[in-house]
Amino acid sequence: MLDPHVKQEYALALQQFRQQKDAFFAQAAESPLSADQRLAFNGLAYFPPDLAYRVIAKVEYVPAGDSIIMQTTDNATRQFERFARLHFTLNDTECTLTGYRSLDAEDLLMGDEQVQLFVPFRDALSGKQTYAAGRYMDVEIEQGEGLDPIVILDFNLAYNPYCAYNDLYSCPITPFENTLPVSVAAGEQSPH
Repeated sequence: MLDPHVKQEYALALQQFRQQKDAFFAQAAESPLSADQRLAFNGLAYFPPDLAYRVIAKVEYVPAGDSIIMQTTDNATRQFERFARLHFTLNDTECTLTGYRSLDAEDLLMGDEQVQLFVPFRDALSGKQTYAAGRYMDVEIEQGEGLDPIVILDFNLAYNPYCAYNDLYSCPITPFENTLPVSVAAGEQSPH
């Protein structure tokens, strides 16, 4: 069982992060919200912090050249590379998500050992309590104990794409292969 102080510190850090994000949505010129939406904005809807939704995933690299075309919310497409399969347990269920790298991005290497991955996902709450087209996470591959690569999947940081708030944005739609068989009551909730 986790130390209550660890839970409290995590919840406070997450709350500060969420307050900063809400301030960005409310005030920044780069906010996805229109001027009218910003006037009525009272903050994003979030699930309460829950460390049970912060898990370590084992990394299985995918052979180079395995690409996928993702549909976008504006009926366009974007090309991604399947970079790694991420294996983890959530709600006592074995799960796998694919981590992608955009083939449009110039350089996603974060130094010698870290790689930034795009992890869109859907779950049993998609279209009910969460955005129907899926939510996103951005994660890094790290070296775990024993040199095995790992990814920390913190679903408390799962976020809605900008197209959930404004139809002017083009966002990749989560591929079927990244549909989880469980409910993920963590991160951002549906904006509607």
